Amino acid sequence: MKKIIRMGILLVSSIVYSQVGINTEHPKSTLTVNGSYAGNYKSVAVDTNLTITDQFVNVAAGTTSSITVTLPDAVVADVLKDSFYGRVYYIKNTSSFDVTIKGNGAQLLQTGPTSVSNIIVLKSGQGVTVVKNSNNSISTALWDIFQQTSATNDNTFVVGGIKSFRAVVPANLFTANGGGTRKIMTGKAVGNTSTTDRRSAHDLCNAADQAKFIYINGLRMDFLESWYDTNTSPKLFNANAAAITYNISSLSTNDRYIDGANTNIAAGHYSFYIDGNDDFGTNIDQAEYVNAMLTFPSGEWYNCTWHATRDAINYYFYFTAQRLN
Repeated sequence: MKKIIRMGILLVSSIVYSQVGINTEHPKSTLTVNGSYAGNYKSVAVDTNLTITDQFVNVAAGTTSSITVTLPDAVVADVLKDSFYGRVYYIKNTSSFDVTIKGNGAQLLQTGPTSVSNIIVLKSGQGVTVVKNSNNSISTALWDIFQQTSATNDNTFVVGGIKSFRAVVPANLFTANGGGTRKIMTGKAVGNTSTTDRRSAHDLCNAADQAKFIYINGLRMDFLESWYDTNTSPKLFNANAAAITYNISSLSTNDRYIDGANTNIAAGHYSFYIDGNDDFGTNIDQAEYVNAMLTFPSGEWYNCTWHATRDAINYYFYFTAQRLN
């Protein structure tokens, strides 16, 4: 009888005050849980459609190719009865392949203040939190990307996110030239191309360090040996399969660069100038840097820094990038 009375009091209390506590007599929120919390967990290795029963989803290491995780249909006929605003999915990619998170049909995800997309891509090691927002129209974003982690310095930037990396390259190898032909831009037009045998920082790093280089919308921050022996040239490398248009202007230790509007870079090529004279003094007693504003026609912009120094044994290349919108 006492148990029934206590349960009745709890029900009345929860109805009157709309606050429920578990392991606490004084809940200060709508639901207060003084203890652990468990949500449904599952591991998938094939294309998957998420449902009302899912919450924590791990894309398993056993997958043999990239897969797609599709979110539920987020447009409902009766908003009062059927909407599920605030539903949360936590998705982690522990496979060795890309994972695509996709809206149902053509439904959109809000990835930034002004950025929407039908898909986002999780690289190996990345995770994401996806939350259903209060929209109910196919013409608006229906899901919000609250947090997306970055396991490596790939194309994925959260707004305000900063990435940095230091590459250490043996001086005798960097200044030796050779080692194959590299494609390089000789001007801002996509057809202004040539080749060079100058070595790049990326070329001379091991696979583990190569994975840490910073990519911005397909452009890798890098260094080539300068046209002036032993010096260095800050560069972007187009790792995409198509040409990329960008704008860049910079402040430099010795020579600013202000003529970078409407710059094009062909696929697989190193960029035209970032620094005003394309040459960092990087002898043993010299060090230089350049701070550049990098923007894209999409409206994204980034603050980037290249810095280079050396000693008798190694070159030291420092890269930072921050997405500003």
